Amino acid sequence: MELTKEIKKMLVEKDMTATQLAEKIGMSQGNLSTKMKNESYSVQDLIKIAEATGYELKISFVKDDMEI
Repeated sequence: MELTKEIKKMLVEKDMTATQLAEKIGMSQGNLSTKMKNESYSVQDLIKIAEATGYELKISFVKDDMEI
């Protein structure tokens, strides 16, 4: 899953910049930029991003049918 790609789509739909998002979630723009570049979000980061953009966050595990 490419989280940064999805977040960028959400920002476009909400007419919001990454800087504005960072401000809304209480994070520096540089820190958010690093997280976006490295795809290194915590669950708490994702919850805050969802709340700030008006989206619902759903996290699930899906069983892999391939057995090792």
